[in-house]
Amino acid sequence: MSVYKPKYRDPKTGELKQAKVWWYEFIFAGRRVKESSKSTRKTIAEESERNKRLELERALAGIPTEKREDRIRTVATALEDYRKGYGVNHREKSLAWVKGRAAHVERILGTALIPDITETRITDYMSKRLEEGGGHRTVNMEIECLARAIGRPWGILWPKVQRLEEPKDTGRALAVEEEQKLLAAAAKNKSRMILPFLKIALLTGMRFGEIRRLKWFQVDLEQRLLTVGKAKTEAGSGRVIPMNAALYSTFAAHAGWLARKLEQPIQPDWYVFPFCNRVRPVDPTRPVTTIKSAWERAREDAGVNCRFHDLRHTACTKMAEGNVPEATMKALMGHMSRAMLERYSHIRLAAKRAAVESLSLPEVPVSNGVPQVSTQVGRNRRIQ
Repeated sequence: MSVYKPKYRDPKTGELKQAKVWWYEFIFAGRRVKESSKSTRKTIAEESERNKRLELERALAGIPTEKREDRIRTVATALEDYRKGYGVNHREKSLAWVKGRAAHVERILGTALIPDITETRITDYMSKRLEEGGGHRTVNMEIECLARAIGRPWGILWPKVQRLEEPKDTGRALAVEEEQKLLAAAAKNKSRMILPFLKIALLTGMRFGEIRRLKWFQVDLEQRLLTVGKAKTEAGSGRVIPMNAALYSTFAAHAGWLARKLEQPIQPDWYVFPFCNRVRPVDPTRPVTTIKSAWERAREDAGVNCRFHDLRHTACTKMAEGNVPEATMKALMGHMSRAMLERYSHIRLAAKRAAVESLSLPEVPVSNGVPQVSTQVGRNRRIQ
């Protein structure tokens, strides 16, 4: 081992002195390596030299090496650095995803050092989040966010930790009876925002964020046209949706209620769903932050188990069942591909029944000796 305490000359007295900190020095691959161990203990210096040799050997063999600064970084520090870097070249919505996923990771593992995030710690984290009610997909995304913050793929960091099984369904369309129950429950809700919010979603197929950020200058009641603002996709931003009678009535009634509550005419730059205290609007220059409480209460009262995004699936499905051309559906929904359109349209049982009723067989003469099949086979009748 080549560890030593270097000597130096005191600039004030000119006296030759010995440093308190140990250094190490060795030759590797024809090059001299000389570094401080940053420790006053010889045993630590010798261990530092061994680790440095191993690190260089791994690098020479093409094996990823651990960053030295990661040895003392905490999870909270890594997440903060990741958030700062991520916000430079990503959209605000993408940054919000990172902040949302990182929140629980930082709460539970924030004080832990990066080297201490072992497979056991990750499985313990999974168990805790599941006990708290976190979904499988949500927990997977949180751990994925942590892996990105550390700077290595999940499979390399924790190869023995399998991802939680995620639901394969992409959403569903509500049955007519479910729509009726949901709207009836929303009509009885204390919040006067929830009913028009749900009606607009069902009558346009707009996303939650698109409705929440809607302003009155985008609503043309005279021409009966609705212009969507910034959407999730480029194809969806700025798309124009004509109003049918039900949608026009919804906007007109909501505008009248809003003007009465605010005691002044509607202004173009006001939000359609302004910041409120659940019962009445407070600041029309700010959008409503959430309708979560009213939405969950309406679902509970209606006895309907669905996501808000399923209202978009329902609108798309209705158009598909109504034989709306594919190009028109893509223009209204803001989709860019046929695959995405197919993902959102679900042919419901009632439409399937109507479709099979249109199927028939041609009349065929029956020859002697050829058995006839009764149309009542499905009712436990025997073949004659």
